[in-house]
Amino acid sequence: MNKVVPIMMAMALTAPLSLSAMPVEAINDVSGGAEVVVEAATKPEFTSHSAGQISKADDANVLLKKRLHGLQQYQAAFNQTVTDAQGNIVHEAQGTLTMMRPNKLRWETTFPDETLLIADGEAVWNIDTFVEQVTIISQDQAIKDNPIVLLTANDDETWNSFVISKLDDAKASSTLEQYQIVPKSTDGQIKSLTLGFNSDGILSTLDMLDAQDQTSALVFSNQDLDFAIDTAKDNLFSVDVPQSYIIDDQR
Repeated sequence: MNKVVPIMMAMALTAPLSLSAMPVEAINDVSGGAEVVVEAATKPEFTSHSAGQISKADDANVLLKKRLHGLQQYQAAFNQTVTDAQGNIVHEAQGTLTMMRPNKLRWETTFPDETLLIADGEAVWNIDTFVEQVTIISQDQAIKDNPIVLLTANDDETWNSFVISKLDDAKASSTLEQYQIVPKSTDGQIKSLTLGFNSDGILSTLDMLDAQDQTSALVFSNQDLDFAIDTAKDNLFSVDVPQSYIIDDQR
């Protein structure tokens, strides 16, 4: 099972380094005995769509900005399924995701391993309790050509770096309102991203295709857009490193 994938996905959600840039030796295999049923996630079709399948880019930009404007804060449980280019499942995970503007994120998995990654707006902290090590990476240095950045970005310069399409309701792979985001640059590790919103306009799915043609599909549940912000700032996005931990500061 690919132990790098959860870290790659969490890093992508804060628009930092890609899978290929993560130090593999810092990710350890911790056995988990709990059984979990991972929700089935349909592998998205990351293909070019005809003019009849998508709306105009300008309209799609406006609509997606409107949807994401409601994500000032977001907390949800997730089930993750990762498949390779042949459609084989290579990783499954379960945990919780908390995001808050600007650029704050907490990614915590409970299955198959317990992992924790915190982005505080300035740095990304990868906390490995098994080996008592913390890896720190600068968020600013790591942001480049990653469509996930649109979850928290409002400026036109960032949005203009991507091509956004709204999938036609009749042609989309589900009943969700779906948007496909493709970087204009081909240098990044993420080829495309598809966001799915339910009938209430709440983010429900996130599907990502990377440069190795590996697809990561997240299905969210128990979404909360109204948790206590002050408490979250103090408890969810701060890091208190024990003195016994090894610190690998790559900023």
